[in-house]
Amino acid sequence: MEFELRIVVEKVAISTQEVVERNTLKTYDIEAPQSILELGLRHAEQISLLSKVQNSILAEQCKLIRKDHKTCPNCGGKLGRNGTTKSKFHAVFSDHQLTIQKHRCQNPDCRWQQSSTTNAVFGSNIHPDLAKLQCEQGANFSYRQAQENLEKINTCHRSINNHTQISRLSAQVGEMLCQQNLMTPQSEECAEPVESIILQVDGGHIPIKEKQKRSFEALFAVAYRPENLQPIDNNHRTIVDKSCAISAREDNLETMKTYVLNTALKQGLNSNTIVTALADGAQNCWSVIQALQPHCKHIEAILDWFHIGKKFQPLLNSLAENERESLENAKWKLWHGQATEALEKLTILRNQIKDQKQKSKLKALQDYLQGNQKYLINYEQRQQSNQTFTSQVAESHIDSVINARHKRDGKMQWSREGAHNVLQIRAAMVSQEWQNNWHKAVLPALGVVA
Repeated sequence: MEFELRIVVEKVAISTQEVVERNTLKTYDIEAPQSILELGLRHAEQISLLSKVQNSILAEQCKLIRKDHKTCPNCGGKLGRNGTTKSKFHAVFSDHQLTIQKHRCQNPDCRWQQSSTTNAVFGSNIHPDLAKLQCEQGANFSYRQAQENLEKINTCHRSINNHTQISRLSAQVGEMLCQQNLMTPQSEECAEPVESIILQVDGGHIPIKEKQKRSFEALFAVAYRPENLQPIDNNHRTIVDKSCAISAREDNLETMKTYVLNTALKQGLNSNTIVTALADGAQNCWSVIQALQPHCKHIEAILDWFHIGKKFQPLLNSLAENERESLENAKWKLWHGQATEALEKLTILRNQIKDQKQKSKLKALQDYLQGNQKYLINYEQRQQSNQTFTSQVAESHIDSVINARHKRDGKMQWSREGAHNVLQIRAAMVSQEWQNNWHKAVLPALGVVA
């Protein structure tokens, strides 16, 4: 016996269960699949079927749009029908045309007419799920690559997914998150008050559009509770719960300081909290960290060992063996908290070296350590007591949040505000707050009731 499958949509009266309308969307022959390609529906067929289902639902919903509008909002007179409007609606996988009823006031002295486009009724002709997907693509990929990715998902080109639309929407949503991040978090957004928080602040450089300038700096911070820094294996650790902040704005660090405070509050910062803060030694990072002083019990500021190692390594690679041994001894002194002795060894080594280029690099290292001497600690002791002494984990965030998006394409250049907006989306993703922020900050700003 041969069969076929029919995908049918039925409109049924709830009270009587009578089928008042039936439409066959698609008919499929039932045949033995000759290959896995014939097993089930292909990607494009699935989207095509979904589009037909959407059309059936939308047709019925459109009949109910503004059905209860009886009186004129202008004069209170009676409204009468005034034809229909064809208007676009963009769902996640398909585009549709809605037929929406128009109304006009029957009072001859008023004659008010109602706009009946999708935008007029709902504030947008793009479904929020599509807008969210576009933002996620725009935050993770170049805008043109995001367009290509969405075309692959949809199996076709859709004008609503063009790179200009993705760029515009990403900037719009990023600005909404900027405003949200400036607001003091509500109590339900914050962890219980804690005794200790770790804060790591670092910077990453982004290629700039301005002529005669190569880049500008974005500051990144991650705050977390000590118990949330957990081992993956003997050599690697990960932060399982964190709050992140990032700013590319040039405003004397005011935005970044506010972001960092709110980020720390989410992790449980209070007046009794001791903040362990690590930075690479840049003055702007220390300035951001010290802005927390009025809000906590004490700040233990540490020049992080990861960046110290990065300063030493190029010199170690370039020096002769006997000179390299002297430099290793200076580094060993630093590791054991003997900063004065380490600086003395660097001075002796500088006097011994003849190469002016190496001499200059050694002086730069010495200046770096002297400028940050009050932040140097006994790193070996902290390691033995299982206390944080390096921002290596945060450095990986710089790669994932800034470099992966803003330096992936060497030809890409950014304005400060454009980069800042996109970075807000990426920071929300890294903090695992994107879903919550989308519902709390973005949808209301778009006029959508979730």
